[in-house]
Amino acid sequence: MDLIKQKKTNKKAIFYWLISLTIITFLMILIGGLTRLTDSGLSMVDWRPILGTIPPLTNEDWIAVFNQYKDSPEFKIVNKNMELNDFKYIFWWEWFHRFFARFLGLVFIIPLIIFMFQKKISKKLFFSLLVLFCFGLFQAVVGWWMVKSGLTDNPYVSSYRLTFHLTNAVIILSILLWLTLDAYYIQSTNFMPKNKMQNFILILIFLLFVTIISGAFMAGSHAGQSFNTFPYMNDQLIPEGYFIKEYGYRNFFENVVTINFNHRWLATITFTIIIVFLIYNFLTKRYHRYNFHMLIIFLFAILQFLLGILTLLSNVEVILASLHQVNSMLLLASIIYFYHSIKKQ
Repeated sequence: MDLIKQKKTNKKAIFYWLISLTIITFLMILIGGLTRLTDSGLSMVDWRPILGTIPPLTNEDWIAVFNQYKDSPEFKIVNKNMELNDFKYIFWWEWFHRFFARFLGLVFIIPLIIFMFQKKISKKLFFSLLVLFCFGLFQAVVGWWMVKSGLTDNPYVSSYRLTFHLTNAVIILSILLWLTLDAYYIQSTNFMPKNKMQNFILILIFLLFVTIISGAFMAGSHAGQSFNTFPYMNDQLIPEGYFIKEYGYRNFFENVVTINFNHRWLATITFTIIIVFLIYNFLTKRYHRYNFHMLIIFLFAILQFLLGILTLLSNVEVILASLHQVNSMLLLASIIYFYHSIKKQ
């Protein structure tokens, strides 16, 4: 009995650690989105993993950092009239984004070492955490690689690298959430589907994931500011310029008309499938014990669709765009939670 009690205590400690990491990662995505939306991502023109933790402390420090920024393409082309106080605003956003990333790393590493020393980490969990660590380390490198794309000749971050950065973040969040749920229920759940319904839910998760990634291209190319009407674009359902022959397949990643059109209709299709799926399950009562789970998904899906439309109509208002991104993570998490729940029954 003492051994069983000890195992449950260990699992509880692991659960609190993993849920803390999940929440911090969620906040990290929120802060990263706001850093992007406030055009603050290129304010720090170097990457110092250790010393970069310390912000400018004196007026001389601020002037020195501002002078470094003045040599960047963003200042020379976009913000040449920027004053020091304006620079401080965008600097603090980027600094906090990087600081929070370092904080996340410490919250991961320090308890991991302690738990390993106490032999509370199983071999299977250790392997999962090792994969997670690789994703996290890769995320830090990709983050700087993304910033560097806007520090050469072009004063804008590459939408490809931005999307890659967000994709990796969403993968990290999804893995953490799954491990957290396993720790909470004190059982390891196989992610792979076992029947047609589970296959469908997994496809739904993938479709939502793709929709989120297409949203990253919207943000990276500022395509959301190109058309501020819905459902029409310039009074057309399918706008002119959707396909530029010279671009070829690059239309899907670089043509703002194509990016905007694809995201809004991919989101509409995803939303419709989610709603139909939920209504079907409510009517058939197949998963009646998870009605509350499905209600949460329903509310997040409705809110996500409305926030997407409002973000477009507002010409990408920062608050609405941020809520739209955050809610997409909540919607994804709620579906993963539902998938995990039916997997363990």
